[in-house]
Amino acid sequence: NRSEPKSSLRRALGRTTATLLTAAMIIGTGLFAALGESAEKAGSGLPLSIAIGGVIVLLVGLSAASVGINIPEEGGGFTWSRKFGYPTVGFVAGCAYLGKGIVSSVVISLAFATYTAQAFEGLPPFAMHIMASGAVVAVAGLNYFGIEVNAKAAIGLLFVELVLLGIFIAFAAPAVRVEHLAPVLGNGVFGVLAGAAIFFWSWDGFMRMAIMASEVKDPPRTIPFAVVGGIAFAAIVFLIVAITVLGVLGPDAMKGGSETASDTPILTAGLKALGRWGLWLVLAAAWIDTLTEAHGDMLTATRVALAMGKARELPSWLGAIHERTKSPRHAVLALGVVCATLVLFLDLRPVLEIANVFTLIWYCIVQFDALKLPRVKRLVPPWVTWLGLTGCVALFASLPVWAVVAGIATLALVTALRWLIRRFATSPGPS
Repeated sequence: NRSEPKSSLRRALGRTTATLLTAAMIIGTGLFAALGESAEKAGSGLPLSIAIGGVIVLLVGLSAASVGINIPEEGGGFTWSRKFGYPTVGFVAGCAYLGKGIVSSVVISLAFATYTAQAFEGLPPFAMHIMASGAVVAVAGLNYFGIEVNAKAAIGLLFVELVLLGIFIAFAAPAVRVEHLAPVLGNGVFGVLAGAAIFFWSWDGFMRMAIMASEVKDPPRTIPFAVVGGIAFAAIVFLIVAITVLGVLGPDAMKGGSETASDTPILTAGLKALGRWGLWLVLAAAWIDTLTEAHGDMLTATRVALAMGKARELPSWLGAIHERTKSPRHAVLALGVVCATLVLFLDLRPVLEIANVFTLIWYCIVQFDALKLPRVKRLVPPWVTWLGLTGCVALFASLPVWAVVAGIATLALVTALRWLIRRFATSPGPS
């Protein structure tokens, strides 16, 4: 579009593309990683746990969409908080999202290597880290080519994954035992709620169109449609897969997971229902899932880094946009190098809970921003936002205390450093 300034991203995502891209970014590794642990808490109430989590993300997503259509710029909570006159809150939001994005990208790429190790036994640990680093480089390379190419790639991977899961479900359906699905409340109300808290992280990606608002055509129509449509699409996939796996294995068998991989329930169901080739079928879907999830994390984290670079909250070098592809090239390069290097030398899986704290802080700030909108500009009444905020705050209780303390302390330290840097930068020199 010749009318767009060189420093702007390109508005290229229509309603259908944005909706499918949202669905692709939601249906990530949580589908494989969280089912077993959620079933351990909820029992046969696993489908209800998934549905409850879906309601919470819908509330949060509608509030995010409300702000996104009024401030259709990249950066999400970082940009929105600054627009409402809270630059420090925006800085905290941006750092939380980048921290979450970096940790998630590293962990997801290691999950990709873990799935590969299950197919090719005997791979040494260093080979897994090299493979994971290569996956990050591949994802970063794709991100360099602009939103149209990235959207087509993500949606293409989504359809391949759906075909693989569809084959698995079709062949596994005869092995489903209805008695495994009862009672609906499973291990009771508190068990179902605990399962919902665990599976909640699998919904990550639902508000990314609002974060990428500057690349969306007709934001007032497209963003709400994409958020609601993407959540609905993902909910159908989550529920069908969960019911199939639960029906094949039963809640007790789903509890058992290996120490090296948390995708055991679907793999076990594939092996039980389809034999050895079922294992390969599910592994192929898991490989695609991890790549799609890592791609979505990188896609939105680079947009937040771009916004922070433009605002000079991070080095302004990060605010550069490629003139031809309209991609945030320096942000992609920086995050790609950081993530690829970290995953080469470190295993960040033990600190994943801190990334979850960062995610909740981001969600809470987004709800705070939504409450700052005048009533006439809101998609939903304030009570919807308050419900979403309450749900997010309640989810802190599902996280380890050490992770909450470490996450808050990390953001407080970074914010204090920002204050010191600004203090010395603006202090008068010697007379």
